[in-house]
Formats: sequence, structure tokens, C-alpha cells
Amino acid sequence: MIHSVRSSSSALPSGCEGRLSLAAQGRAFRYPRAASAGLMWSRRIRRLRRWASVLLYALLGACTPPDDSNTLTVVAHADLQSLDPIVTTVGIVQRHALMVYDVLFARDAQQRPQPQMIETWSMSEDGLVWSFRLREGLLFHDGQPVTARDVVASLRRWGARDPFGRQLLARTIDLAADSDNRFTWRLSEPYGLMLHALSKTGGPIPVIMPERLAQTDPSVPVREVVGSGPFMFSEEEWIPGSKVVYLRNPDYLPRSEPASGAAGGKVVHVDRVEWLNIRDAQSAVFALSGGEIDYLENPAVDFLPMLESAGMIVERKDPLGMQGMMRMNHLHPPFDDPRARRALLFVLDQGEILQAMFGNDSLVRECAAFFTCGSPLASTAGAPEGMGERPERARQLFAEAGYGGEPLVLLHPTDIQYVNIATLVFAQQLERIGVNVDLQAMDFGSMAARRSNRSPPEEGGWHLGMTYWPGGDVSDPVGNLPMHASCGDAWPGWPCDDEHQALIERFPAALMDEERLELSVEIQRSAYELVPYVPMGQWYLPVAYSPRLEGVLEVPGTVVFWNISKSPTAMP
Repeated sequence: MIHSVRSSSSALPSGCEGRLSLAAQGRAFRYPRAASAGLMWSRRIRRLRRWASVLLYALLGACTPPDDSNTLTVVAHADLQSLDPIVTTVGIVQRHALMVYDVLFARDAQQRPQPQMIETWSMSEDGLVWSFRLREGLLFHDGQPVTARDVVASLRRWGARDPFGRQLLARTIDLAADSDNRFTWRLSEPYGLMLHALSKTGGPIPVIMPERLAQTDPSVPVREVVGSGPFMFSEEEWIPGSKVVYLRNPDYLPRSEPASGAAGGKVVHVDRVEWLNIRDAQSAVFALSGGEIDYLENPAVDFLPMLESAGMIVERKDPLGMQGMMRMNHLHPPFDDPRARRALLFVLDQGEILQAMFGNDSLVRECAAFFTCGSPLASTAGAPEGMGERPERARQLFAEAGYGGEPLVLLHPTDIQYVNIATLVFAQQLERIGVNVDLQAMDFGSMAARRSNRSPPEEGGWHLGMTYWPGGDVSDPVGNLPMHASCGDAWPGWPCDDEHQALIERFPAALMDEERLELSVEIQRSAYELVPYVPMGQWYLPVAYSPRLEGVLEVPGTVVFWNISKSPTAMP
């Protein structure tokens, strides 16, 4: 479900819409296009931007702000354009899912699975039978009780799209409700990652929805947003491209345990959460420091000192950060040939890209591991010597693959600053070795829709596109969905290699850590032969928020907005 982007003027405080409509639409402070010779802005542009910012917030000071005493106002990292967390893996949609849906298990701050909707569970001695009982008093937002039938239907829909779910369903003899609050999962062979799978916070998240909605085809978005989570989605207030509103669910029963990571009691202390779409990085920073918003996800690195000097809290909340990926379309030439894919290993210079993205060594890490540097399975096994430093080898491999200078369509999201910059630098790296690049600009949501198009690039498809995943999600072979090579069932890009996929399917059967580590090394060596994507390194984006907020949780790979309280104390 992709919606057209509209004017974002309604994201501004009451009384400001007319005066600041250009800023709200992201027109006043657009980042200028980077010149091919570099990514420097002219002094004149910088000076104009500074004066424009002063004028903007002088006008904001003259506006009459609404009563926001118990509204949490957030600028998220991207605009919400789709609502079904099973149909897409896009991060902003998964954050939306954590707001409105609940899950059976969740991971605490130490990444250990903990029960959430589940009261009790057990596993048979042979590991083949899992029995679960739901907590009492669980209600959907439409007032209907959550039953085991809803859970079973939701798990089957999730399992059709998620790599863990597919493995589980392939081993499933029976998954059925035994009563209104009990269900049993019978397997043909043990699956050592059951609770790990059911507690994941990355897409697709195994959220629970009513049976009537969970029976929707897994490739078709659900018609309604009805969950049982701590917040309710206010559809009538949703303005794609501008604002998303969530209301506190008065019927939600939090667990009694303290909040920890994504687990524990999801206690909501605010009446409303509003996600605003302020597309310009500088505008968002000034909105936070000026008290117009409370929380800014992924603030532009250039403005971190300004935020700190203004008394804002700036923190890194994710120890594994994000893994960047350059994804190739394996269906069409030249990247249907592994030699063309391997060529990118020698042309993509992580260091140059990461420095252009952030210019701050403390926020980035060059990494040749498919399984997230800093995780237990991180390794450089299989990585070729001279990655990013052998342009002649890249030219040779492109020539061997039959590339003859045809334009390669590179999807170019412009609304997320660091993705925009990374794509521009990568395009320059390709052009240096003689590749003809067709940069096609769009927002990130449109790119997520475009990359699902399997048509040839000249008919609306694509060749290349950058994306990124939470480091925790891609730190093992099953969770690293872009690494999978299941052909038509694979994540967009559609790698296809039966031997590689068979190695991944073996991973959950490994019961000992040593066995899993050994198998992960073998899988990574295979990945460097197949090249499902090219790792682009890791980055660790901070969040920034007002000192009026308390209870902001650390959740690897995502952000959550329960447990946060907002003090009426004036801004510093």
C-alpha cells in the first residue's frame, strides 16, 4: 500500500501553516545537489541556509503552539507510506508495527527472548512439540479478545514471508489452537531458534492480528490496522508525507516486569504520539532545539554539537548499528552474471562512502563481514583481497560478464541524507571505471516499492540500489534475509543458488555454538562467491531528544515509544 506524498504543512504547530508552508513541504532547506567533483556546498548556500533558519524560527516563535503537554512529538527517520509489516521489511513500517501490534515474545536489553503475550510455554524433551498459553485479558483495538486462532493465523501469514518463519513452517507437522488461549506447534525436527524467531524486532516481525485480517494473502497488504499493542493507529489523522498519529490504548494490560529492550511492561505515559515528516535535516534539528518537537531519530551528524550545546540529550542506543548494503538485481544483465556482481566488491570503497556519509570516525566502521561486525558470528572469511581498491580488476570482471556500457539504473533515495550521499559517492566510484550510471531520484518509500518490480530495468525495473538493515537483524544466516538465495522467494534482488540456500537451511539444526560458528564461516565463504549484495560497512546513528523526556529505552535495531514520560518543565 503506497500512498502519494502530500504537503506536510499540517505537521506544523497551529497558526504556523500559512507562514511556513514551504518549510513544511521540505522546500525551504533542500540540500543542494552534490557536484560530481565532490560533495561540498558553496559558502553562499551555507550563508543563505543559516539566515533562512533564523527567519524560520523567528516565525515559529510568533506562532501559537498547541497544548502538547502529554503529546510526544517525533521526527522519525523516514515517512510512513505503508502499514503492513508482513508485506514489507522497511524499517519505518516495522517501527509502526511495534506501536500498534503485540508479539508473543520480545528480546530484553541483553537480547534474550522473554514472554510478552505468552503466559506459559513448554517444549517436549525431543524438541518436537511446543505448547503455549496466552495471557488473560488480551484485547484487540476493536474490542474483540485475542484468541489462539488469531495467533495461529498470524503465525502462518508471517511464516510465508519471514526467513525464520519459512524454516519453521517447512518443519511443521501441525500448528493449531487447542482452546481459546492455548495452541500447540508440532515439528518434524527440532528447531533451535524457535524463541529467537518469535522475538525478532526486525522485519517481518511476527505480530499478532485478528484472524479475519491474518487470512489475507501474505503478499497483499491488510485492509485495516487492528492490533492489540500499547498504541492505536489513528487512521483519520494520518496524512502520508506529513503526519502519523498514535493514541494510547486504554485497554492495554502491560506485563508486570520492568521494561527492558523490547520486552517487559509496555507502560504508556503519554496520550498521543505524533510522527512528523520534516524532510530537511537542519529544519528538524532547529525544531528540536526550539522545543517544537521532543524526539529526533537519526539527527544529521553536522548538527550534533549544536544540539548538545542547546541542552538536548544525544545518545547512541544501538551497539550493533546499521549495516549498509548495495543490492544488485540478479534477474537481469549484467548482474545475472556473478562476475559482474564480484566486480562491485573491488569498486565499492567503504571508507570513502562512510566518510562522505558522516565525516565522523566514531560513528562508522568498515566491515567485510556479512554477519555484522561486533556480533558473535562476525568474520572476514571469504573476503577477497583488495576490496574497494582494485578498479582494474573490477573493469576486467565487468568485461568478462559482457557489460558493454549500457546505462545501469541506480535507485537514488534523496529524502534520507546519508543514503542520498552514499548513493552519489557510489555512482562516482562506478563512473571512474567507465560504468554508465542512470541515477533515478525518489524518496525511500518509493524505492522500497520500485525494488519489488521484477521487470527489466528499461521497463521500470532496476539494476542497483542501496539499503540498510539493523545490525542485530542480519547478524546470523537466517535473519540476514538479503543473503538468502531462494530464487523467486528471495528478498528483492532475487539471488538464486540452491547450494548456498541449503547451507542456510542447515543453520537452525546446529545446537552447539561451535557448530553454528563453523557453519556461519562456510556460509560467508559461499556468500562471497555468490555476492547477494556488497557490504557497505556499518554506522551507529544517535538519537536526540528533549531533556523533558525520561524513560527512553535502548532497543537494538529499532526505537520504541512506550515507557517515555514527558515533563512539563520548560526547555533550557
